[in-house]
Amino acid sequence: MASRRAVRVRAIAATQVGFVGTNVKFTAPLCELSPFGLSVKSSRDFATGTIFRLGVQVGADCFRAAAVVRAKIPDGFAVEFLSMTPIDQEMMRRLYLRLQIAARTK
Repeated sequence: MASRRAVRVRAIAATQVGFVGTNVKFTAPLCELSPFGLSVKSSRDFATGTIFRLGVQVGADCFRAAAVVRAKIPDGFAVEFLSMTPIDQEMMRRLYLRLQIAARTK
């Protein structure tokens, strides 16, 4: 079994991820986040390789990224981040750290 590049942290509060793709726009609840991607619950079916722009609310701010569907998971799918600005990377890191801290204090 291959080891993961980073620890995934589970979303503890309802956090929505907004997706925009070719002829599609929707939101889905965040399941897990890592510095390299995230997973969401969704009944929508997308082929591996489908590319989206996504956005995730972090407090009063939002991080945005280009992402590609890498896997179908039970009740959803997982994406890998392709690119984001340095400011968006910092916002994503803040959310990741918040989720890590919340998981430890649970």
